[in-house]
Amino acid sequence: MAASISKTLVLVSLLGLLVVLLCGTSKAQSNQDCCLSYSKAHLPRWALKGYTEQRSGEVCDIDAIIFHTYRGRRACVNPKESWVKKHLLFLSHKLKKMAT
Repeated sequence: MAASISKTLVLVSLLGLLVVLLCGTSKAQSNQDCCLSYSKAHLPRWALKGYTEQRSGEVCDIDAIIFHTYRGRRACVNPKESWVKKHLLFLSHKLKKMAT
């Protein structure tokens, strides 16, 4: 009888641990932080404060650049578009100037 109670306790403990691991995802791993589609609008360079790169091989489904504006907005854009590449180059030059 004692053996069956200890087996039950072990099983309940393992199930509890499994529930905690499955339900305890961090905010960074949720889809609400991921770009699910691309914005169609072309943003002006002067409005951009910085950017974040999103990779599809990690938590999110698509590759994207997330532009951050001075007004606190975010825009998910396709990193393969030429205007996006030009804006990234502009921001990298701006960062280099700030560093020197």
